[in-house]
Amino acid sequence: MTDQEWEAQNRYLSQNEATMLGLCWHCGGQGVNWTAFGGVQREVTCGVCLGDGTAS
Repeated sequence: MTDQEWEAQNRYLSQNEATMLGLCWHCGGQGVNWTAFGGVQREVTCGVCLGDGTAS
């Protein structure tokens, strides 16, 4: 998977939309964010919801 494909897994919602759905606004309810740089791909636990994906 390329770095671009890896980062495309991130889900972006507006803060209002995420709150209405009961999801974390930072990770879109997935509990993680995907980042890549120079071929190093990482899955990082969301620091806002601490990985549970729910709105705080």
